[in-house]
Amino acid sequence: MTRFSRRSNAEQVSEGVDLSGKNALVTGANTGLGQETARVLALRGAHVTMACRNRAKAMEAKQEIVDSSVGKISEAQLDFLELDLNSLAAVRTSAEVFKEWQRPLHLLINNAGIMIPMERRTEDGFEAHMGINHLGHFLFTNLLLDSLSAAKGARVVMVSSSAMGMATLTPQLQDLNWESRKFSGFRSYGDSKLMNLMFSNEFNRRYAGEGIFANALHPGVIATELARDQSIPFMLLGVFMLPLMKTVPRGAATSLYAATSPDYEQRGGLFFSDCREKKVLHKLAQDEDACAALWQRSCQMTDFADNRS
Repeated sequence: MTRFSRRSNAEQVSEGVDLSGKNALVTGANTGLGQETARVLALRGAHVTMACRNRAKAMEAKQEIVDSSVGKISEAQLDFLELDLNSLAAVRTSAEVFKEWQRPLHLLINNAGIMIPMERRTEDGFEAHMGINHLGHFLFTNLLLDSLSAAKGARVVMVSSSAMGMATLTPQLQDLNWESRKFSGFRSYGDSKLMNLMFSNEFNRRYAGEGIFANALHPGVIATELARDQSIPFMLLGVFMLPLMKTVPRGAATSLYAATSPDYEQRGGLFFSDCREKKVLHKLAQDEDACAALWQRSCQMTDFADNRS
């Protein structure tokens, strides 16, 4: 049983871990949980690629990380990779750029995401939650398989959410793109977070035998920029919820735990919350046929040729 809990922070759960010589990549590393995850990974000695849509914000976050470290983190430990999950063409370009660096990838933290109340479409015409939270990460991760394999032991960490409890996905995966149903921001967000977990489980089933292990997690309810596009009543509710919310360092703890704990160096297909293994929150994530079907549908939607199946 882990000694960590919801009160543990990212530095505490990774204390004593030496990531020197390891390469990590964190999506959405310019703010909130992503920035804290990148900071602590670098603090433990990793070289961290901050994969973000906005270069200026990423550079500002990088400087904050270096300046706050009091000499413990060097600028050379952090670099920037432009990654716009709103466009599959941009995702492909970003993956190619990373592969050109010929860098084995030991830790991939798929952290970036959106949560919006309104219906919005990506550049490719997908409902935005599915397109950005799931399909973008699905394609990006698969395109980096060679880099993950080159690490000779890698971990993929998917930041999911207990919001999957609001998901409306069916075993038949009907209307994934919200073309027939009346749109709901909360339910579409829940769908995308369930897809994150289903993707993690299926990825682990396919690649654990090659030494690439995938796990997913719920970080907790945290006051971050994720809710910046929500309605005024929702944000007012958030103000009253602040005493119950985690701080960002505590929110990033479960990501760091899944990425660095020696206990999970060769274990995948798990779900974490509060730095502990937890029971999967949705029956579809336990349905191997449904997870495999979602994988195939995702390949079709992203035009990804799954030649390694």
